[in-house]
Order: sequence, then C-alpha cells, then structure tokens
Amino acid sequence: MPLTLDLEEQPDTAIPGKHGKPKLLLLDLDPEVVAAVTSKWSDVVTGTLGQPYAVEQASGYTPVINHAFLSGHKECDIIAVDFQVRRIVKTSPGEKHRPDAETDLWARNNLGYIDNRGLTGMRERETFDRIVKQGGVLIVFADYAPQHDAIMTSADYRGKLVPGSAANLNVWNLVQPLELMQVSDDHGSVMASTDSSDLGKLVAKYLPESKFTCTFKSRYSGDQWAPLAVNKFKECVAAALGKEGRLVALVVPQLANKAEFLSELLTTVLPAYLPDLFPENSTGAWTKRPEYELPKIAELRAEKTRLEEETRAAIASLDDQIETEQATNGWIHDLLTTTGDDLVNAVKRALAEFGFSAVVDVDEIRDNAGQSRREDLRIEDRNPVLVVDVKGIGGRPTDEDATQANKHALIHAKESKNPEVQGLSIINHERHMPPLERDNAMPFRQELLTVAEETDLGLMTSFDLYRIIVNMRRWNWTSSDVMPLLYASKRIGVVPAHYEYIGTVAGVWPKAKAFGVVIESGVVKVGDTLAIEGPIYFEELPVPSIRVNNSDVQSATIDDQAGFPSESEARIREGMRVYVARHDDGVPATET
Repeated sequence: MPLTLDLEEQPDTAIPGKHGKPKLLLLDLDPEVVAAVTSKWSDVVTGTLGQPYAVEQASGYTPVINHAFLSGHKECDIIAVDFQVRRIVKTSPGEKHRPDAETDLWARNNLGYIDNRGLTGMRERETFDRIVKQGGVLIVFADYAPQHDAIMTSADYRGKLVPGSAANLNVWNLVQPLELMQVSDDHGSVMASTDSSDLGKLVAKYLPESKFTCTFKSRYSGDQWAPLAVNKFKECVAAALGKEGRLVALVVPQLANKAEFLSELLTTVLPAYLPDLFPENSTGAWTKRPEYELPKIAELRAEKTRLEEETRAAIASLDDQIETEQATNGWIHDLLTTTGDDLVNAVKRALAEFGFSAVVDVDEIRDNAGQSRREDLRIEDRNPVLVVDVKGIGGRPTDEDATQANKHALIHAKESKNPEVQGLSIINHERHMPPLERDNAMPFRQELLTVAEETDLGLMTSFDLYRIIVNMRRWNWTSSDVMPLLYASKRIGVVPAHYEYIGTVAGVWPKAKAFGVVIESGVVKVGDTLAIEGPIYFEELPVPSIRVNNSDVQSATIDDQAGFPSESEARIREGMRVYVARHDDGVPATET
C-alpha cells in the first residue's frame, strides 16, 4: 500500500550549509555516518544503546549489565539508530547494577551472550515514546535480534531466583510501534521498491548493493505500516508508519550507503513530511544564508558580526579586569563575610592600607612557637600599642567577645613592661546578613560602651572598617586622616580627622537641585568642600555658593539656615550628617 501523508511537494534539491534544527539523536551509527550528519547539522547528540557481551552458555540466568546511559537526548526531535550487531565483546561491561537481593533484570544464558541494548530501551521507553508522540520521528536501520528470556526478579539468600515478571529485553522495544512488530530472521540482497512517494523513491535509490537481515510485520492492526520495499517473497524489509497524517517511524534495511541516505533524507525528504521540525525550510529562513542573502543585507550582517565580535572581546577584557580586581581586592569583602584567619588577614591588609607599618601578626608568631593563641594583631607604630582582637560572629557581640582585647592588653603590658597599651576589638557582627540590614546603630550594649570608656577600650565593627577603606579610596583620604581613629575609646566612628561637623540636612529640593543645612557648629565658606554621610559612602560636594535668608552670602555660621546647590546624583536625605572637609591647616580639602 502506498504511503499517503499530508504534505506539499518540495523541490528535490539539497540545502547547503549547516542546519540548526531539528535536534538529532544518533545511536550506534558508524563514525562516517555520524561525521556526514554533523557536517550539515549543528545540534546533534550521539550515543549507544549498549554492547552485547558473551556469557557462558547455560540454562541459568544472569543479571543484565549496561552502563551506557544516554544524556542530552530528551529534547531531540529525530532519532536515527542502527540495530546491527557489529561484534560481541568477551566480558561484561562492568559490575551488576544491584545486589542479588534487590529486584533487577535477569536474562537466561542460553544464547551464549547477553544483548544488553534492550535495557536502554526499557530505561528510555518513556522518553522515546514522548518524542514520537510530540512530533518527532524514529529512523531504524533494521537487524534481527533474537529474543531473550528475561525477567525482573531477585535472588534469595541461597542465590536462587524468586518468581518474577517477564520483561522484553530486545532492541526493538525502543517505542511501542516497534515493540509490536513481529521480526523474523532472514537475509538477502534482492529487494524491490513498492512505493512511489518521495520517501519510497529515496529508499529505492539506495537499495542497490544493500542487504536485508530481517523481515517484519506489525502484530497490531491499529498501526498502518506502509511497505516501502519487499524481498523476493513479498515480505516487508522497509516500511513507514504514519499516524494522524504525519510520519512517525521509518524502518529500512542495512543500506550500503547510510551516510548519504540520511543526508538526503534529512535535507530533501523529511522537511516535506515533517515541516514543523524544519522551520528553515517551511518558512524560507534559508534565504538568510550567505549564499542566498541580498548583497546589502549580507554587508549589514557582516558589520553586525564585526560589532558583536568586538563587543565579545571587550566583554572578555572586562571579565578579565573584574577577575583581577576580585583577586586583588576581594579581601575587602572578607571584612564583611568571614571569620577566623580570613577575617584577621583582611583586617591586617586594611591596617596596612591605613598606613600602619608595624602591624604584628601575633597568631602567626604563636603558631610558629607552638603556643596557644591570644590576641590576633598588635599595632606598634606608636604608643599606645594597640592590642587587636578580631572576631566574626553570627549575632551581636557578648561581653566576652567585646572585652577580650582588654585582657590581652593587660598581659602584653606586663610582658613588655610598657604601660602604654590599649585594647581594640574589631567584630564582624551578624556576619551572615547584608551589612545595611545589621544592627549598626547599637551593635554594642550601653554597658559595654561604659566599660570601654572606663578602660580605654576601642570597639569597632568590621563594617565600619570597610566603610573607612572604601571612602579612603574614593576621596583620597590620607593616613593622617584615618590612623588617629583607631586610638579612640568606646565606639570607634568612621568620620576622618579632617572632617569638621557642621550639622544635618534639614531639607532637600530635587527640582532646584539644592539642599539646606541648619549650621550647628563651625563655619562654612564659599569654596569649601562639604561631605555628606550616607549609609556606606560619604559624598563630597564643592560649595560654589551659599544662600541664607534668600540672599547669596560668602559664609554661614551657627544657627544659619544655609542653602547649598548640588549637582551630585547621590541621594541626599533629611537627617544626614554634614561635614566640612579641611586640611590640617584649616584650608578646605579638594578632591584629586
């Protein structure tokens, strides 16, 4: 019966170039066949169903072993598989899958070998059925495979199999229509075409010098297989299955030139039968290929490609710079995320950036001496010597966390006979939280702050240390601006020594690009530089003009309601603290 499917006539010409769709799965095809397909199709997955292996011929059963698992195949559209057995290896391909006491697939040894390819069919049956049902197609180069006597069962403690259920361990079990085929062992080379469709003509073209190694017919009347070729006894050796007006499966004999057959099938015949799988052909997308494209469009596409390549190169360069920056300065984030030695090392690097040159790694010294650890660092640039304890904790600091530096300071003062020693606790509190979500306003209890004031203990969060570092880099703060901060007691702040507090932001007028400050202390003049304190960064702004009482003035002093222009894109909010940035000589600082 001729194969009749819903299709439109398509020109019988090959399409040059490399195709992106459909996605192909090639199973157990010869390397030259795979090479021919991959030379024209870009989305190709290759694999194997397995490898038959020899066993001692006997009446007993043995577990079926197959470690050839498929991958990347679940979204394929076309499956092409060769059932030919090229060789039987001498040993099993590995250890059995399950202990004897667990249910597994067992096969009788009466054939003298185990064809384990059917195990892949059992594993992937659902996937292959889904591919076919959802518009895909299965292409089979047929070969006869003797039926194994196989069961799903387990062995008892004596090694005897318990009653189990029969299993179809046969390579023809890949999809339901194939499993319902009655396949007979037959060999020959005399074949005749029986179909005049494009598919039938293609099969007929490749029958010369080919051979068949089995014949088949469906045992299910609901599957209407259309014979494409028969042997001299009119038994089917090639057939196509159509369902709901589309091609579902194609079975052909062992063709002499499988590579050219598949190439021609995929490029000239299947697009007509399965247009949804070949969008380039059905929509004319092939016109966009270089050999068919309009010259001007080709020129524009080439320019687009050039720009894309330049962009990719620029992005790669930026990625390299990002990686280098992370390697160089990633320790700054360690101040916010780590504990233990990583946090100590980050603090040590921060102190070096502050300008301290005599920072002693006490942990390293005591580790090398085999002594128990005590304080983590000492800053010996000047008196008082700072004894530094560094901790990373999940919550807020306890009394012991915060005051341990005091104990170590007393010990060091006694050992060094230097009374000028002061403790400094640097704590990465609530370190699992983003810094701005931590309790930064009051990380240390008031009682701890009182103790710190009485004992000259400095208390600092590593987030504040982070803020000093990033602002020091941003505004070119000097060592003399930040080093004095660490010698304070109680809660150590982040405001550098050259910032002079003048008040807080009292109002913001975005449309006018201005903000107001009620001056609480000091004097601000035209030409000064203001510094507004944000949650992380300070924002330094020049003062080109000042307005007080709706008049331009040259300076503003205590109790003046002063207005300042702002061209900064930084978000200024009411309540932010405002400073004047000054040099040591009182001259306003400028950004360099």
